[in-house]
Amino acid sequence: MKKNILSMAMLLVIVSCNPSSRDTSTSEKTNNEKAAVQQESSAASDPTVALYSYTFNQEQEIYQINQLRPFNNDTLTGEGLERIINKTWPKVQIKYTGTSNDTAFVSIPDSQVLTQQMGSSGAESFLVTTTWSFTELKGINHVAYDFEVGDHAMPGVYNRNSWERVKSN
Repeated sequence: MKKNILSMAMLLVIVSCNPSSRDTSTSEKTNNEKAAVQQESSAASDPTVALYSYTFNQEQEIYQINQLRPFNNDTLTGEGLERIINKTWPKVQIKYTGTSNDTAFVSIPDSQVLTQQMGSSGAESFLVTTTWSFTELKGINHVAYDFEVGDHAMPGVYNRNSWERVKSN
């Protein structure tokens, strides 16, 4: 009996020390996380009217922001972007409250879906695409978000450089 336990323990040590098995699980975990970003992002939004999408490029292994359709930013307004964002993200409704200097102000009165239900990747997708949309307004470089802090999103002032891993396409 002791010999079987000792053999099992040795086998467990050998398997757990094998670097190739560790690399595979890390790679699988990373691929699963990337797939989750795509699934959360696409499940949470309606891209038919969106200005931007946020996706993971598997070939280049980077997150990308992509313009989805042509638009004339001379005709964009904060109120118009509010309607676009609210249609794009029907479960996260925003309220555009105005601008000051180079900052647009956006509140999310009911932020439960954003902060607790979309996951970190879904919330990031929302914030990235919404920030990029509002910074299309003439003279706007920042977006100040006002909402209740949650597990997956924090209020604050964001701009197009707020996310290191985002590359524009």
